[in-house]
Amino acid sequence: MKRVKILAIAPYKGMAETLSVLTEGREDIDVTIRTGNLQEGLNIAQSLTVYNNYDVIISRGGTAELIRKELDMLVIDAPLSVYDILRSIKMSENYAGKCAIAGFHGITDNARILCDLLKLDIDIFTFKSQNEVLPILLKLKSASYSLIVCDLIGSLTAQSIGLNSIFIPSGTESINAAINEAIALVHSNRQTCKQKELFKTALISGQESVLIFTENRQLWFSTLTDNPTDKQIMDMAQSFLPSFAGNSEQIFECPLNGFIYRITMHPLSYDDEIYILVKILKIPSLFQEYDKTISIYNDCENKEISSEQIIENNSANFVGNIHTLIERYAPSASPVLIMGESGTGKAKAATLLYRNGPYHRRPFYVIDCSLLTERKWNSLLSNENSPFHDINTTIHIKNIGKLSNTELSKLYTYIEDTGMIKRNRLIFSLITPDPNAVDIKNYMLNKLSCLLLPTEPLRERLEDLSSIATLYINQMNALLGKQIIGFDADAFHLIKNYHWPDNLDQFRRVLKELAVLTSTSYISEYNVRMVLKQEESTESSLKIPRYSLPLDLSQPLNKITYDIIQTVMAEENMNKERTARRLGISRSTLWRILKNN
Repeated sequence: MKRVKILAIAPYKGMAETLSVLTEGREDIDVTIRTGNLQEGLNIAQSLTVYNNYDVIISRGGTAELIRKELDMLVIDAPLSVYDILRSIKMSENYAGKCAIAGFHGITDNARILCDLLKLDIDIFTFKSQNEVLPILLKLKSASYSLIVCDLIGSLTAQSIGLNSIFIPSGTESINAAINEAIALVHSNRQTCKQKELFKTALISGQESVLIFTENRQLWFSTLTDNPTDKQIMDMAQSFLPSFAGNSEQIFECPLNGFIYRITMHPLSYDDEIYILVKILKIPSLFQEYDKTISIYNDCENKEISSEQIIENNSANFVGNIHTLIERYAPSASPVLIMGESGTGKAKAATLLYRNGPYHRRPFYVIDCSLLTERKWNSLLSNENSPFHDINTTIHIKNIGKLSNTELSKLYTYIEDTGMIKRNRLIFSLITPDPNAVDIKNYMLNKLSCLLLPTEPLRERLEDLSSIATLYINQMNALLGKQIIGFDADAFHLIKNYHWPDNLDQFRRVLKELAVLTSTSYISEYNVRMVLKQEESTESSLKIPRYSLPLDLSQPLNKITYDIIQTVMAEENMNKERTARRLGISRSTLWRILKNN
């Protein structure tokens, strides 16, 4: 019998992993597996079905519904089983805050039966339509609920309003049932993919590339080719389509391969139908290709977010006191100084301030001061393409403690002389401890009237640890195809008593390693003890020897100078350029002293 040709569009990575395991070695099917959520998943399905005669598509939830609506093909929706919902309910029991289950009838009907059978006291709320998702979740937030057990659409909406969520992934039972249903349907009613006749027209001018999309965001015309760069440009343009309001011109900017691509969208009417005309212009970037000194982000309302981003956007910054500060600071255009140890979530806090801030419809610039050279710094202050010259833009000046005293002075002068702080929303972040922390903090608070946002180290957030761990385990389940519920009691005791020198970064990395090692529903004490022992061993072996003061002043002057240079270089992680700037000498002088000693 002819193999059934299946295209599987997994809305999240963990489902793709499970599909791969379940279909490996089967001789009755030929399966292509891709990962993409909602519009991204639809785009993948559209591009692949043009050139391949698939018999059936398997997906899940809103992605399956969207593909079924746009493509004339058999589409099988992998439903959530009672076991999938039960695992997520059990996981939510580890969370310290107020929890509810929210979803459509497919989730809540089964959840009520489970809660009745298990005598669980969990509040359950049902969405009758997609339009009810946001209002219901807003009511739950105002009623002090801090965790929602829900599907992908619920997780996306919860993240957008600052609620944590446990996303319910499809288990092996559900996915295997969808595969078997797909095979049965194809055998009973084989059908080939039909192609639609597409209307193509465009106004091409200058050096711009042109795309035309239908009102429902389906591609109708393109001047782009199938080379790798043009495919990246296409993906970039499609990622902004959900943000297009549709009634006037709208502009987005995005860096790619050493250039900035300006994407201009216009509404276009033809034969009483509405289309979207997209023009893409390539302009020179401020810095060279692969230079990460400046990063640009766009975060517009209604923009599609990948499933991995939805799951990972559950944030430790949504837990505890820092959540309150971010919610209060975000709506203001006032500058903010974020201070904290490495790995405490300063970058994520800055992103949350931007996403919920007054300029979230404009690009978000992140300038990493640890990568700045004197030439780059001068470009930022003088080049017409610099974000410093923008208006109504959010700019995150990251790792400001890495600037030399001279560069700090130039920045302060520029801000005061140009009124930059009145034109834009400035966010500064400072890693502590830092030798200049007190001076920088005093200037920011007293001269620039910055709001102060401290990010506490993990060892001082023990009351939040269980909630943060629950969120991270949920991430690992979705990304790795796992079904972990939580920790054994003795295992979590070890977690709480560890000192976590690298804070949230280390905590998430360790939980990922534990998730990979765990094959049961609970993470064991043995695995935790083994992984934390490895952490302690690694920390000890990676400690960089430091030259210590006071210096031996009985040495010759050239030896004293050499010891001072070695001390500063160690503090600057052996970066010669930053060492020279900090000592106020040229690089050639530094090189000569090192060579002579």
